[in-house]
Amino acid sequence: MDGDNMKHCLIVGKPNVGKTSFFLNFASYLGVYTCKLTFRDNRGEIIQKEYLIDIAKKNLISSSPFKTMDIIEINLSVPVYKGMQSFVLLDSSGLIDGTSDSHDIRSSMTATIKALQNTDMVLHMMDASSIFSKEINSISLIDDQINKYCRCKSLYCILASKMDKEESERGYQLLKNKYPTSYIIPVSSVSERGFKEVKFFVGRNL
Repeated sequence: MDGDNMKHCLIVGKPNVGKTSFFLNFASYLGVYTCKLTFRDNRGEIIQKEYLIDIAKKNLISSSPFKTMDIIEINLSVPVYKGMQSFVLLDSSGLIDGTSDSHDIRSSMTATIKALQNTDMVLHMMDASSIFSKEINSISLIDDQINKYCRCKSLYCILASKMDKEESERGYQLLKNKYPTSYIIPVSSVSERGFKEVKFFVGRNL
């Protein structure tokens, strides 16, 4: 992966599980007010944009699947021992079972897979509130494949997202039973539940 010596932490998962919402709200939680974002497409072309964090949320977060089509990077810092340690947090396009009829979606998924292969740390997001439905954001084979691949990396955890929603607690318990050897953090971008635990997870692995 291009860049400096900072470790890279990738948020990965299916469409509409809350990746971009967590990406921006976690940056805000860490004290970011103005964010400089790097957008990197599958061809390696780079565009940099600067936003107020609240404007970024309005522009980049959507309930529609595949709103995020590029790898988006932001430089963040977390407290480590008596100082601060910087790292790069990456948002990614959603992954689905099989392939898509859309060339753009296939390209965005390829970019996500490349980022997954090259990252230092993985935050695998699953929507705990949709586990008992059959939606695009419900857990499926691709989640099992990501989990199997990433368990080879010591720097991996599952984020059980949308814990503020109905059915999420039951979904969280199912995730713990389904992936008993994986570290799972229940999170909510609405209440910031679990953000402190994610900060500690990232910090101790930098």
